[in-house]
Amino acid sequence: MSLVYRSSIPEAFQIVGRDSAGRERVATATRESGAFNWNMKLVHQSGRHWEATYHGEAVLDALGELMSSKDSEFKTDKARGDRPHREAYDANRRVDCMPSPIMGNTRR
Repeated sequence: MSLVYRSSIPEAFQIVGRDSAGRERVATATRESGAFNWNMKLVHQSGRHWEATYHGEAVLDALGELMSSKDSEFKTDKARGDRPHREAYDANRRVDCMPSPIMGNTRR
């Protein structure tokens, strides 16, 4: 019986899209040795990112589809100057440093 060593380096494919202004977006697909699905991630220059999974052998086609599905976001980010997006506003957060005025009844 012979020993077979498996690599711990994941399989990876990467597509880099660069427009005429030099703005980049990078789509990466990785799969661990013996894994079933590809883990895909698309990162825009503004810092926004999207993740997806894919099962199949046409991983480059899947990366291209992920990039083309986010074309409008890429154009919108360009119009915004690639500034980072702010976190969504939370209407339930406190606006002052004082404790809540609601007191519980301690007597029974």
